[in-house]
Amino acid sequence: MAASDTSSAPGSLVEVIGRHLAGWAEPHVELAIHGHGDASAIAGALAAFCQRELGAGVRGALFYQSSIGAVAGLELADGRRVVVKAHQPNRSLAELEEVARLQGHLARAALFAPAVLAGPAPFGRGFASAEAYVDGGAVCDAHEPAVRAALAQGLAAIVHELSPFVERSRLRALVERQPAGRLWGTPHSKLFDFEATRLRAEDIDAVASAAQRRFAPVGRLVLGHGDWRAEHVLFQGRRATWAFDWDSLHREREPALIGCTAHAFCANHAQNVHAQAPTLDEARGFVADYEAARGEAFTAAERVLVGACFAYSVAYTARCAHAEGLTERTRSGTFRALITDHGQGLLEL
Repeated sequence: MAASDTSSAPGSLVEVIGRHLAGWAEPHVELAIHGHGDASAIAGALAAFCQRELGAGVRGALFYQSSIGAVAGLELADGRRVVVKAHQPNRSLAELEEVARLQGHLARAALFAPAVLAGPAPFGRGFASAEAYVDGGAVCDAHEPAVRAALAQGLAAIVHELSPFVERSRLRALVERQPAGRLWGTPHSKLFDFEATRLRAEDIDAVASAAQRRFAPVGRLVLGHGDWRAEHVLFQGRRATWAFDWDSLHREREPALIGCTAHAFCANHAQNVHAQAPTLDEARGFVADYEAARGEAFTAAERVLVGACFAYSVAYTARCAHAEGLTERTRSGTFRALITDHGQGLLEL
């Protein structure tokens, strides 16, 4: 969730939250975090958190969004602008503390990350953290080769900077390996019911199954941003300046991280008309850009895992769209169309 999607003047926190919640038939994220979807009560909880953890009350809201967590851009009574991100209770304190330490390290290294100001601290049924609000740049179109290359270079820089912390890290893997006979884990949102929507998803599942059979653990373990995509990165010109959603840090095999990222780096869900999926050539270009940035090509065995994680990620995202009832089988720029056009050829990234 990009922390820059806002107008310059703060609005009423209750009203901003209320407008967002009005767009959901059921506020699953808020129900998980707070046990309710009452905008006034959520605003009160945010104000109390800021007073307790940051030493100032809330003057107004810059934005409020929720998808996996809930994030609020706030102007405090002392004039500071901050971003507070609340997490669902499935995120442990130990995990979020490690994320905060790593984000703080990247911030001190001036590598994309806003400074951590507070937390993780108790909030609702889980925890929340606060970071500095930044607004230095614009979201760019990653279908442009120069933007794609900058994203690949940025991710390589993050992986390199965090390499001393890999061995002791306890962050979860990005790709959830399933037990034998099971294709999908629990979807990331209650909006998606894969079991109830299996009909006419057979071709998607076939790609995922073929990919799953290639999940051999090859390549070095790294720490990297697991949702590294255009929507989460700000640019000045063609230079990446800031990035958000640092609770997406994961410990994963490098080929798996790059395969997953190659599927999503173009995505910008704030723009509905945007082509969210890359073409197969664009995905291959991202992998090549990353290899150039790290100064070494993946081995043949590593490329198998890159392709497997790319194909599985495309299939997962297509499955989410299918579960929503979207008819995207032949719609250009969608993950479902990638399945239609390439099928198991997606494995050969």
